[in-house]
Amino acid sequence: MAQRMARNSKRHRYAALWFIFCVLLSIFNICTIQIFDGHDWPFYAVLLNAVVSLIGIIYHMHADERRSETGRMRGAIPHLILALNSLMVFPMLFLSLFTLSGEYHNPLTADATITSAEQVWQTMDNSDKNVMVLQTDDLYIYCANYNNLVYVTEDRPSQDDKSNLLCVAAAFQSTYQLDFNEDNIVGWHTSKGRLERGAPQDDLGAFTYVDGVARIWNIDEAEGAVREAADKGGQGYQSFIVLKDGERGDFRTHEFRCFRVLAILDGRVCIIDSRTLTHFDEFVQKLQEFGVRDAVYSDMGSGWNYSWYRDANGNAQTIIGMPWPFSHNWLTFRM
Repeated sequence: MAQRMARNSKRHRYAALWFIFCVLLSIFNICTIQIFDGHDWPFYAVLLNAVVSLIGIIYHMHADERRSETGRMRGAIPHLILALNSLMVFPMLFLSLFTLSGEYHNPLTADATITSAEQVWQTMDNSDKNVMVLQTDDLYIYCANYNNLVYVTEDRPSQDDKSNLLCVAAAFQSTYQLDFNEDNIVGWHTSKGRLERGAPQDDLGAFTYVDGVARIWNIDEAEGAVREAADKGGQGYQSFIVLKDGERGDFRTHEFRCFRVLAILDGRVCIIDSRTLTHFDEFVQKLQEFGVRDAVYSDMGSGWNYSWYRDANGNAQTIIGMPWPFSHNWLTFRM
């Protein structure tokens, strides 16, 4: 009897240590996902996982080692729940590492260092490259010698198509979804004249590209602008206004990450990233100091932020992220 009690006590101590380990991993997961991905469903998933693991510690530290056979039978279900929850720590850890993997740029070699937005197209026009990566102390600017902008849904633009010079994620998507559905793209959007109504959201502006003219539209103009772009066979989608005529939009976020905007400089479109992880307020301030007046937010959430450009040798170079299968809409700069 005494030996059995000793074995049970030892088993409960080991189980408690295991759940302490699970809680520590869960805390790492919570911090990682909250900082980089905000309070979306992954945050609440890892939080629930941590709470159940904490319950597991308490359960095993205070388990009654003299339970009757009936008591042991009643304890089977809690044991099963706790065991399954502890195993879920590892998928949650993968989710955290997945979040981290999309937060850092690949090593980039800038073609030139500039100090103001006025220098972007001056530098580009004096180069024979189709795509240039420019930098300031705080920003990366990707500019392409494009003849057309194409908003693409469902099938990711191919790196094998040499006409594709630069490709970035465009509109937000409402959920992680492997199968493509237009309803999963947030807001009104149009590609080559096909108008689609995505998941509704009322606080979005819009970007359109019609007959070679790029424009950013305020919230009250956005739906009409995308509809008009569709009627004229153009491109367009909705996103948050970051800057309009030099004034900051209403969008705010407390996330700490690399941020990205689509900007219009002197009537031509370029993509601008923060060079390092930063707060959104600081990123917007750097854009304004650089001279950006019109910009919409580009989705840089983990899994959505995969992007690439074509270098001087014609090779596709990844900027950030990985080509996950649940990302379904992009803006492509084409020759």
